[in-house]
Amino acid sequence: MPEIAAEDILHGSNREAAPQTSETTPTRVLAEYVAQPPERVPQEAIELARTAVLDTVGVALAAAREPVVSALGAVFGEISGPCVTWLDGRSADPSRTALRNATAAHALDFDDVDDLFTGHPSAVLVPAVLAVAEQTEASGALAAEGYWRGLTVIRALAAGLGVGEHYTRGWHSTATLGVLGASAAAATVLGLNAQQTAHALGIAVSRAAGSRHNFGSMTKPLHAGLAASDGVLAAVLAQAGLTAGSDPVGGPYGYLGLYSGAATLTEAQRSAATERIVATLRDPGRAALNLKLFPCCYATNAAADAALELQASGLRIEDIDTVQVAVPAGGLQPLIESAPRTGLEAKFSVHYVVASCLADGHLRLDAFTDAAVDRAPVLDLAARITATDTLPTVQTGRLVFAAETTVRTRTGDTTAIRCDAPRGHADRPARMADVLAKFDDCVAFGGANVPTDLAERLHGLPERPNVAGIFTDQ
Repeated sequence: MPEIAAEDILHGSNREAAPQTSETTPTRVLAEYVAQPPERVPQEAIELARTAVLDTVGVALAAAREPVVSALGAVFGEISGPCVTWLDGRSADPSRTALRNATAAHALDFDDVDDLFTGHPSAVLVPAVLAVAEQTEASGALAAEGYWRGLTVIRALAAGLGVGEHYTRGWHSTATLGVLGASAAAATVLGLNAQQTAHALGIAVSRAAGSRHNFGSMTKPLHAGLAASDGVLAAVLAQAGLTAGSDPVGGPYGYLGLYSGAATLTEAQRSAATERIVATLRDPGRAALNLKLFPCCYATNAAADAALELQASGLRIEDIDTVQVAVPAGGLQPLIESAPRTGLEAKFSVHYVVASCLADGHLRLDAFTDAAVDRAPVLDLAARITATDTLPTVQTGRLVFAAETTVRTRTGDTTAIRCDAPRGHADRPARMADVLAKFDDCVAFGGANVPTDLAERLHGLPERPNVAGIFTDQ
């Protein structure tokens, strides 16, 4: 393919440039993008980072008493350093801080989702960015810049890789793409040049992992934690002089080949992947994500919205005979539990989610305790729910989170409600009042001791001259 100059993607640079080569590679294109200065970050991206930080810290605080968080605290609680774990104010080095905070951010499956890469970006990126920004006493504006660059790199890799097939093969894209995004975000905050950033991406390539087999277990949120931690570690090691291969993203046995199932790309495949990456870097898509208003797998959220609308019409659980849930083709892939036994498993069961909505008229954090899952009326109804992936949808070029929930009563009447996007989706944005209310609920649920004005501090992150102290200064 023709030579692509970095300035074709983002003009100008005030950082030390990497030595130029005659060949354009996926790694080089990504690295030169990340190493560009922050002047051209769009205002809507700053606003996205503002909301993402507030929402991500909130859902992490809600998980303060989750077993997976307690386990990490028991193992790493004595490590000291300049960064703060949001859950208890302990200090740790940035990699360990990112590990614990990101695991907590994904522990309740209440964190945001991006249609463009079939995963959870902020649970990985926000902890990585803030840990490095705290260590270096960076500005909030630079932290927001790092978040946006990390998200753009994730989206570009998703386009280059073909993330739909990658996910179908069983990879958890939050982890496998997130670790490279976290390394890019951390590299931005650290001010790495393009050569150092290329090495950071290469180190991250060798840390990319995460199987969907572990959905419904404590290891799933650990995927986000490891991705954030390893991404930070990759950037720090690259800054210290650790090197990687010449093209770890697109070269032989590189990231794109291994994680697309091809092992090594042909020259034509490599060229096409590079073009898709460049196109995404030039136009990364809208600066919007899907904010979750229900604390469970996002593939259940539209069905939950529809079920709550049915319940609000006066439908009683004892009047229901059967329920049919239809989602688009492929929409059942992450929903691996039909008869969950624990709260974690229930987050990946559309059967339980819909039954809980119809029984309670709401779907809150307390619906996913082990005791709540064990309720006889809900279990009985869940057993009479069937789910199919036959819902027709208009192809949009991105993941579709739609559902239709149909209830048949014991008298034979049927009522169906279709939800094309759950509340909080980028197509149905949540109001700031909803974001703040969710934050308050999360803090109360987790019982964490945080500054009373923390929500205001987090929302004002881009204007903050120094990120250090945002969680601890009184």
